[in-house]
Amino acid sequence: MKAKNFILFFILIAALIIGFAFRGQSKEKKIGQHSPLALPNKIIPELMGAVKTKKSYNTTPEELVRTQEIQRFRNYLETSYVRLPSIETVRLSKEGDFHRVPFEVIESSEIFGEIADKLKSNSTLTKEALKFYSACAINEQLITSIRAVCARNLIDWSKKARIDISRISIPDNIIRIAEVLPIKN
Repeated sequence: MKAKNFILFFILIAALIIGFAFRGQSKEKKIGQHSPLALPNKIIPELMGAVKTKKSYNTTPEELVRTQEIQRFRNYLETSYVRLPSIETVRLSKEGDFHRVPFEVIESSEIFGEIADKLKSNSTLTKEALKFYSACAINEQLITSIRAVCARNLIDWSKKARIDISRISIPDNIIRIAEVLPIKN
């Protein structure tokens, strides 16, 4: 009897370990696949290169704080990017109800507001945000309205940062919608 209980207990523990292992892998894979910051942005050379903490004894506390803040912002952008509503997600969540705004769209407006607030208070985060906006604007799996908002933000913030984004291939229909959206100050 004790041997049977021990075997059942062992099988249960093994199943839990395997379940957590696969659960962790799928989350990491999802973020890595969809994150605009996981891959280098070859389109705009000014946006390439990750901010890495250099192990140097000459690093000032201000530089260290700035680097940590950029890393926290990048992590926020990565997790936010995978939460943006895809066409498939909205299609499944609406279930035929076309008279209500999907929760995912409302959530994304909160994400855009948070990013804007952070950019207004710290201009050193602009390049990271431009990577986010460019990846969002060209992602054909995201809903059109979200892509247009990303394109509008990309246009506005790139002008403020004086970064040329003309090499990014944003579809004409997304640009047309983005151009009629209000400019953010």
